[in-house]
Amino acid sequence: MKKSFFIISFILLSLTAFAQITVRPGVRGGVTISNITNGHGDANTDFYVGGYAAIKFTRFYVLQPELTYSRQGTKDFFYGIEDGYDPIIDGFNSFDKDLEIQYLNFTIANKFSPIPNTGLNFIVGPSFNIKVADNYDHQYHNITGFDFALLAGIGYDFPFGLGIEARYNQGLIDIFGYDFVDDYDDDDDNYF
Repeated sequence: MKKSFFIISFILLSLTAFAQITVRPGVRGGVTISNITNGHGDANTDFYVGGYAAIKFTRFYVLQPELTYSRQGTKDFFYGIEDGYDPIIDGFNSFDKDLEIQYLNFTIANKFSPIPNTGLNFIVGPSFNIKVADNYDHQYHNITGFDFALLAGIGYDFPFGLGIEARYNQGLIDIFGYDFVDDYDDDDDNYF
């Protein structure tokens, strides 16, 4: 009898717990300010747009898978044969370029609300970024087709459904795909 009571109680509590879960889809859009870590260039300002599904498990925690298209990059100088052969310096010269990289980002944002029933939240999670296109046409190196990033941020969700966020994403993969280890010049990307 006790065993049956515990099993029935467990099932009822489980059903109650699952009944509390809510899913809310939405759209995202905003501004990206990006740069390449350890680069010499200036930040590049562009945009991102996408969608999400906010899965609210408790008053304190929301799991938010996201699919986002973003444009990132930097304004920097590069070395190469971009402007043609220069016999004085063996064909390699420096040139200024606005490097633009377009990504399809798969993000798993974990939103924690320290004060229940308020809109304030802290955001952490990984982001898996697949390169869609870029304008980098260097003869010897290409930008890698994949980037893995970690993100952290803060946000506020208003009761009427609009939310604002500030996030910092740090790429962990050398986007130029060099085959050697260079701790000084680790060309990851980061964006805000």
